[in-house]
Amino acid sequence: MEGVGPGSRVAGYVVLEQVGRGGMAAVFRARDEELGRVVALKVLASVLAEDEGFRQRFIQESRAAAAVDDPHIIPVHEAGEADGVLFIAMRFVGGGDVRSLLRRTGPLPGDHAAAIISPVAAALDAAHAAGLVHRDVKPANMLVDTRPGRPDHVYLSDFGLAKGALSSVGLTGSGLFLGTPDYISPEQITGQAVGGQADQYSLACTAYELLAGAPPFVREQEMAVIYAHMSEPPPALAGRRPDLSAETDAALARALAKDPADRYADCREFAETLRLALGLSPYDPRWASAALAQARPGHDAGDAPAADRGSTMTAKIPAMSTAAGTGPSATTGGDRQGRRGRRGRPAMLAGVMAALVLLAGALLAQRAGLFSGSGAGNPQSAVGVKTSAAAKTISPSASPARTRIVATLFDTLSDPSSKGVYSVAFSPDGKTIATGDEKGETYLWDATTHHLIATLTGFNGAYSPDGKTIATAWNGQTYLYDTATHHVTATLTDADGFRMVAFSPDGKTIAVGNTGGRTYVWDVPAGHLVATLADPSGLQVLSVAFSPDGKIIAVAEKAGPRTILWDASTHALIATLTGPSGEQANSVAFSPDGKILATADSSGSIFLWDPSSQSLIATLTAPPSDFGLYAVAFSPDGRTIAAGDSDGETYLWDASTRKLLATLTGPSSQAVLSVAFSPDGKSIATAGANGKTYLWRIG
Repeated sequence: MEGVGPGSRVAGYVVLEQVGRGGMAAVFRARDEELGRVVALKVLASVLAEDEGFRQRFIQESRAAAAVDDPHIIPVHEAGEADGVLFIAMRFVGGGDVRSLLRRTGPLPGDHAAAIISPVAAALDAAHAAGLVHRDVKPANMLVDTRPGRPDHVYLSDFGLAKGALSSVGLTGSGLFLGTPDYISPEQITGQAVGGQADQYSLACTAYELLAGAPPFVREQEMAVIYAHMSEPPPALAGRRPDLSAETDAALARALAKDPADRYADCREFAETLRLALGLSPYDPRWASAALAQARPGHDAGDAPAADRGSTMTAKIPAMSTAAGTGPSATTGGDRQGRRGRRGRPAMLAGVMAALVLLAGALLAQRAGLFSGSGAGNPQSAVGVKTSAAAKTISPSASPARTRIVATLFDTLSDPSSKGVYSVAFSPDGKTIATGDEKGETYLWDATTHHLIATLTGFNGAYSPDGKTIATAWNGQTYLYDTATHHVTATLTDADGFRMVAFSPDGKTIAVGNTGGRTYVWDVPAGHLVATLADPSGLQVLSVAFSPDGKIIAVAEKAGPRTILWDASTHALIATLTGPSGEQANSVAFSPDGKILATADSSGSIFLWDPSSQSLIATLTAPPSDFGLYAVAFSPDGRTIAAGDSDGETYLWDASTRKLLATLTGPSSQAVLSVAFSPDGKSIATAGANGKTYLWRIG
């Protein structure tokens, strides 16, 4: 995908913006120059395009997939090669994918889940009848086209990456393993012949996740997920969904049988059995879209554009075969399968171990970035990474206050997408930590167990003062989520991209600064735009903050060494603070008593201002760093100021004496982009460009 970006041309398509990225490809919104229509343009990774055999098969099978006539397969306009770039041009779907829907809402009601699974099952059967196997069925590849005045419509995407059933083995001819660990069938893992039952298995994993809120096999490591697919029965839904019948578990268990021969005859039979277990009438294609529109909650449509937002594993591993048997099944015919499984257990274990050993190399290669994988994998695999690294402390000259702070690194939150973390925030009660990444997602973590709780669309998450709402921003939209249900309660829309978000102290107002140099002020209860604070520079807003009394909005813009102060009531310009360094102001923060405004800039300095008189009080200077300081925050008691720099270090100063108390040196030398104190002031979170958030205990 090198060289492909906004403004570039690929086979008559002008690239407008990137809207997604997966393990094998990037997705762009593009304009067809000849017809003038907007399309989703998927460009494959160069490692695939370099393989002659893969290139030929890709073009042949993409065209074959485009010929499959089914209303729930994403229409493919064109597929081919241009100047060494493999691409697929398909219908652009702006309603979002099912994975993002699930992350916003949690488990779906039975009718809503069935309204998604049934049309996808029909689409898969149509493809199987044409000799195609999808091989990567998952929520991220199911798109919901939502348009005003029209029923919602489900599409199955990425058939252009399918493999012909007649030539199918678990690996492509070039040795590329195709699949996503959470949804991959046992036969794909072991390299056996792959047919429509493999897609049925993945569809059942997806159905399980729609109903339970998580895939059937959730483990901390991808290798454990793969082993579970090979050897463990799916867990019953009763613990998570007591409202669902035992027949629902039975329907899923049969489709998730380890042996393809023990599954349903086709995907439609599985979907119909599941509908019956959920107490629903048989699927009628004529009313599919209407059923989906009726089933979905009112806020499902406000998602990012169509993109492969899941983690498709792409790694070189040698071809293999195994005579692995299967374990007991909870479906009809289970006794026969159980007897065969006991006789074949040694062979099964040998096959599992062979698969795991070979896949280990692939996973390690992917983690090391040797192939163009997105690294998202299993979201739960990233949490709880322990480290023994400790902070490096500095003891400056004695002062009447503190001379140093001892800080210890006690845990690491690893972003599931492995993207840079731009924001970190503690909830007001200290029970949750929100981290937002450059992929446009905010991850909520349990502050005690450090387990991943939920994933929200948008980044730069900010909690309301009462902790009942968290706001996230992404590409022209600000989402307000209920922190208890993780459901979207409102969507605020403007015309610009990445935004910075801050709540007023009373929680009734939210300020959103964007890439166009404007800060929008919204009335939260009414959902109305109150004012637009526009700087003549028109450059990106980098940080925004309310004063503790709610009277001032401070905005740092990319225009240079300037921080603009606005009256939060009249929306009039109060003053422009110009830093002595002449460098760009990157972050702003008020002290808890509102008497100090701190601005961090690219010179490596923290300027402390009196917001009432707009006069400079003091300057805190950090040790030299390449690009200065990106983030600043006050401790809850106002005694400590923290700032993160471009070299991966976080500095702590005494706010009264201006003495440097400690330097927190994390395991990475990449930039610290955000810092936050816990509400009790006993710990601090530092978020970095390496996709990790480090948790420090201070005292």
